[in-house]
Amino acid sequence: MPDQDTVTGHPAVPKPRAPRTPAVDYGVDLEDPAARSPRVQLAAAVVAMLLIVGVGLHLLFVTLHVAPESRASRKYAGATDSWIYPLFEQNWRLFAPNPLNVNIRVNARAQVRAADGSVTETPWIDLTGDDIDHIRGNPFPSKADQNMLRRAWDFYTGSHNNDETPSSGQAGLAEDYLRSIVVHRLRQEGRADGVVAVQVRSVSTAIPEPGAGASGPSIRELGWWETRPDDFR
Repeated sequence: MPDQDTVTGHPAVPKPRAPRTPAVDYGVDLEDPAARSPRVQLAAAVVAMLLIVGVGLHLLFVTLHVAPESRASRKYAGATDSWIYPLFEQNWRLFAPNPLNVNIRVNARAQVRAADGSVTETPWIDLTGDDIDHIRGNPFPSKADQNMLRRAWDFYTGSHNNDETPSSGQAGLAEDYLRSIVVHRLRQEGRADGVVAVQVRSVSTAIPEPGAGASGPSIRELGWWETRPDDFR
């Protein structure tokens, strides 16, 4: 018995169905790599080759850096160091840690030129203290807050004598790296406008042995460094 309209009692008229959209036949399988244009395939091959070459060169430089000294490592020491330092440095401290026995706080101040041409000095800024403030109470502290400034200072002191004369071929790179970090930190605090020079110092306090009295801090103050355009990038 046909269905009836519940209102009029007459047989219900079936509703017309919407026409189906015919499937589009592209003539090729878009998932088939062979169906891609030669230009796309060539670009993908070039990108893959560049990535493979880049990873291979990086692994080669790291191997030359950590491997025992040899003729190859001595021959390419300059190229290896310029690639490794300061971002990809490798060492064995994970397996033979050397705990710190000195608390070091890195401070900085700047010379700022005003619109009228006069130059003033800012007070000392405790950059290490700012890092500590960002780390304490943070369940996921930034690696930059934990290591960047500390490693930059270690890099500088490891490549300079106490009288600030270079002691290694990486002295210039260490100075540029530390200076750019200081300028970057000043920019974060909105203090980089008009900065023409920066100065860095460390305040070191030895951690006393159990039962021993605390000693006073020692200060190592570097000279003024004029800023460069690359520091503000």
